[in-house]
Amino acid sequence: MDMSQHPAAADDTFETVTKKDVAEKRATNLTYAAIVAILGGWATSSALFGLAGFIFPAVAAVPVIFVIMVLLTLG
Repeated sequence: MDMSQHPAAADDTFETVTKKDVAEKRATNLTYAAIVAILGGWATSSALFGLAGFIFPAVAAVPVIFVIMVLLTLG
C-alpha cells in the first residue's frame, strides 16, 4: 500500500489555451482594472474635496447604474 503524497495520475498533461480563454481573461482583467480605477478616483475625490467629493460621484452614478440595471433586466 503506497502511503506517499504523490498523485495517483500523471500530472504531465497540458491544457490548451484557446483564443476564447485569452479573451475572457483579458475582459476579466479589464473589468477589475476599471473597478479599481473608479474606486481609486472616488477615494481621491473624497480626499481632495471632502464630503462633496464623496457625494457628487455617487449622485452622478445613479443614472448610469439605473441604465445598467435596466439592460441586465432586459437580457
